[in-house]
Amino acid sequence: MVVGCALSLPLGWLLSYAATLPFFLGLFFFMLFGLVIGAAMHRAASPGRPHGSIALTIGTTIVVLGCWGFALFQESRDFPVDMANLAAARTRDIGDRTIETFRADFSRDVRRHLRDRYPPGGTFGYVRWALTDGALRRGDIDGLKSTLRARQTKWSWAIRAVLSIALLAFGVGSQTFPLRLSADAASTRAPKGESMTSATPPASSE
Repeated sequence: MVVGCALSLPLGWLLSYAATLPFFLGLFFFMLFGLVIGAAMHRAASPGRPHGSIALTIGTTIVVLGCWGFALFQESRDFPVDMANLAAARTRDIGDRTIETFRADFSRDVRRHLRDRYPPGGTFGYVRWALTDGALRRGDIDGLKSTLRARQTKWSWAIRAVLSIALLAFGVGSQTFPLRLSADAASTRAPKGESMTSATPPASSE
């Protein structure tokens, strides 16, 4: 679990960017990184095998939820900045403010919008916004001239969220649950032809 949680932080940070890729392309990385995390956990826990199914289930679940939750937290944390960059690219008149000031003000207003309209704001507010609306319209944010929409909203965001945690769990679990056995199945198989050779006693010289 310690190894899995340690890997979950940097990989979860990367998954926060992969999650919003168009056409659900980021789902592949949830399974891939899950395999990486699970393989590291497998190697670290192999000396103490076999492990109980309950312990493996609890440990795998904690690591999966931790990695997925951290990715979602990072996604929601970067959301106001992403919307500010998008607004800056589409807005021609930002008044007498510099572009850095415009982005900082816009990001602050997005956080306030989520806190006021989708309490308590933060990650939970972002999830509520993505599931029920997924758009920032003129009047929602000061200085916003046109509607801004996220790449994934409502049902598409919900489908992505469910599939991402399922694929991450599959990747990690496929490596950790074999630890309930005393040895990997592949290592217990005799090489081809070895069983017949070992089963046949050597011919007597007599």
